[in-house]
Amino acid sequence: MAEEELVISIQVPVAWGEQDLFGHVNNVVYFRYFETVRMHYLERIGILGSFDEDRLGVILASTTCDFRKPARWPQLLTVRTGTSQIGNTSFTMVYTITDEGGDLIAEGTSVQVMFDYRNGLKVPVPPAVREAITALRK
Repeated sequence: MAEEELVISIQVPVAWGEQDLFGHVNNVVYFRYFETVRMHYLERIGILGSFDEDRLGVILASTTCDFRKPARWPQLLTVRTGTSQIGNTSFTMVYTITDEGGDLIAEGTSVQVMFDYRNGLKVPVPPAVREAITALRK
């Protein structure tokens, strides 16, 4: 994935309770990290506001994670995201998680479908959302 795609970044301290019996962060937690940075991204491109105003939001269609290196307490991780592709009714986001030294811990993707929650239908990605995604990448 291209560096210019990763436009939103957060830091997440590994919590002791996120580790499993094997002494590393449990696989489910990585999806929580992705979700957290995704919500920051959705806020920046206006989707959270459009949901509050018009009940127009996104619904998660798929998500993936490739685990590259174990994370452990007390590491501080950097989680980054951005959009790699915009379709008619959906857009694909990419993610990376790195440790303090910059080593890749995990990377993944998710597909969000624009969804009209009032009518229960998928809808085209609005022009304002497309423009916000493009503006973030500049």
